[in-house]
Amino acid sequence: MLLLGVLCGCGQAVVLTVIAVDGTTSSPISGAKIYVNGLYEGETNSAGQYLYEHSLDTSFRLGLEKTGYVPWQSLLPETQTSIRAEMSRQATTLTVTVYDADSLEPVSDALVKVTGRDYANSVTTGSEGVARFNVKAGDVFNVEIRATNYDPLYKTVVVENTAKAVDYRLIRNDVFIVEVEDKDTRSALSGADVYIDGIFFGETGVDGKVTSFVERERTHAIRITADEYLAYSDEVYIASDVLVYSAELSKTLYPVTISVYGSDKIPVGGATTLIDGENTGTTSDYGRTGIVYLNAGMHEVQVAKDGFTTVTKTVTADDSLQDILIELDSADTVVTVTVHDNDFNPVSGVRVSANDIYYGITKADGTFATPLKSNVVYIISIRKEGYAPVDVTREIPLGATAITVDIEMNKDFNPLFFVVIVGIILVVAVIYLKRGNVSLKRRGKRPPKTRHL
Repeated sequence: MLLLGVLCGCGQAVVLTVIAVDGTTSSPISGAKIYVNGLYEGETNSAGQYLYEHSLDTSFRLGLEKTGYVPWQSLLPETQTSIRAEMSRQATTLTVTVYDADSLEPVSDALVKVTGRDYANSVTTGSEGVARFNVKAGDVFNVEIRATNYDPLYKTVVVENTAKAVDYRLIRNDVFIVEVEDKDTRSALSGADVYIDGIFFGETGVDGKVTSFVERERTHAIRITADEYLAYSDEVYIASDVLVYSAELSKTLYPVTISVYGSDKIPVGGATTLIDGENTGTTSDYGRTGIVYLNAGMHEVQVAKDGFTTVTKTVTADDSLQDILIELDSADTVVTVTVHDNDFNPVSGVRVSANDIYYGITKADGTFATPLKSNVVYIISIRKEGYAPVDVTREIPLGATAITVDIEMNKDFNPLFFVVIVGIILVVAVIYLKRGNVSLKRRGKRPPKTRHL
């Protein structure tokens, strides 16, 4: 019976209690997979325990695996009833990249500090704004970032079982905005160059603003320049709570005069001048106006006078502009040519030319109208077959809006008609003389001697 009891005792099952704990914190690890001789048996519970019942008669290999931990293995005798497996966390990489919040450019020389359970390390970012840390997987870490001229940043990151990469943006605490306006129009001024302490920060955009970076709680020299504007300078104390500085630029003023001449280069007095739609006076007898001060930039100049065409010209006021020269052309005058014969009957179809330039023909009422430059002497020529050509010289007065030129046109002299008339006269004369001779013979008188034509 004693031998039977021993044999029965050898055949009983053995229960092995496996306890999985974190090698650093000694906290239980749940979900750790249990392997016996390479075969999966189960997982630890929330208390980090697993009960393995077996009837092995030789030692065996026990293994534990969990993501984020280094695999654990041990060779156990078949009679062992409990084991404490202290598992070490697996190392992984935490990559922190730091950017500027406005430009999204990497921030170099930023100090990145990472702390966690039994972990603390600090790394300075390089030119690409990157800092890397070797940490334990499956843990929570605090990230603190500090950089010159930036607000500090605090973040919390969970590193799971694989490498982790995070990107953070820093907000600058030295941002200083300069906005520029036109003093007269109060509108944003683009293209203005902004300098602070002699450093060029850029040109204002369509919103009239430039973003710069300055040290607070001190005085800075601000200078702003723009084409066609007076240069702007100021000494400004920039406190910690000052973000925007506004500046108003005034247009540069240039003194100019207006000189008005006719096409004959003779000064035109009494001409009305307007600049940008505003009346600036009239020209003197010498064709000049008084001095007018113009803002730098483009302006529209208009000159008008009766008898001349109105001239509009665009000029740019700058250092090179002193006298604006305007040449006026004489205005057109409507010239009506009326043609009639010696009986004052209208003659139609007459070709009308002026200074050898053909303009047209007269209508049924003997008239033809065309515009011609005033203040000019014209030779008006009229021609029609069967009529004698006529040339008339006329000067169109300056300022005249319409004139009429009346011309008489007679038919050409016909030589055949003259021959017929002479012939008739001769025939009549001959008949008359013959009758006279007959009468004298009857009276016994001698006819007088006659001279034949």
